[in-house]
Amino acid sequence: MLRPTRLIPFTPILSALSRLTPAFLTRHSWALLISALFLLVGLVVFDDYGVTWDEASQREIGVLTLDYALGRSDELLRDWERVYGPAVEVPLLLAERALGLTNYRDIYLSRHLLSHLLFIVGGFFGYLLIYRLTGRRGLALFALLFFLLWPRIYAHSYFNTKDVPLAAILLIALYLVHRAFRRDTVAAFILCGLGVGLLTNVRLMGLMLFPAVVAMRGLDLLLAPPARENTSS
Repeated sequence: MLRPTRLIPFTPILSALSRLTPAFLTRHSWALLISALFLLVGLVVFDDYGVTWDEASQREIGVLTLDYALGRSDELLRDWERVYGPAVEVPLLLAERALGLTNYRDIYLSRHLLSHLLFIVGGFFGYLLIYRLTGRRGLALFALLFFLLWPRIYAHSYFNTKDVPLAAILLIALYLVHRAFRRDTVAAFILCGLGVGLLTNVRLMGLMLFPAVVAMRGLDLLLAPPARENTSS
């Protein structure tokens, strides 16, 4: 019997939360509470969803990618589904192997639970993005609930490891893009680039965000006011 506590990385999550400032926790307490409630619900209902027709082939992408990366096989180069990136499938496979799961029921349930966790994390970053853009907490909370409660998206968050992870990581990447332009530091733009790269590695269409970021950065540099010359003697 698969136990959810084996799959959710509670120690890293608690460690990350402990580093959050009290101001952040207070400011976003409602969003954190909503996310935590959805996680609790997910721990109860994650085994209520079946296996989709393409879930085995999605998992195979992770297997072929890992085998290719380790030099075990080059079958990935002949697989037509290699166009679907391994950014989600490889971590799911590594988690499965780290936990020593061999029963297919446990394997697919682990995928469902971890995929749902990514869905919740993406929703929270979407909340942060809207809050930073508008400064309106109520609107950001509404957007978070709208995302988490959309019936089809919610159901697919358990078994769809292509489209819902793409949506979740898109929200994370957009938050990192906004953060990079707001902070305007090299480190922030490197993190932004990693987010865009991860998005592209989930599905190739994620690459569309890259030229948009480049164009916006180019306009920033082109339209930036000229630096004043130092006239002091």
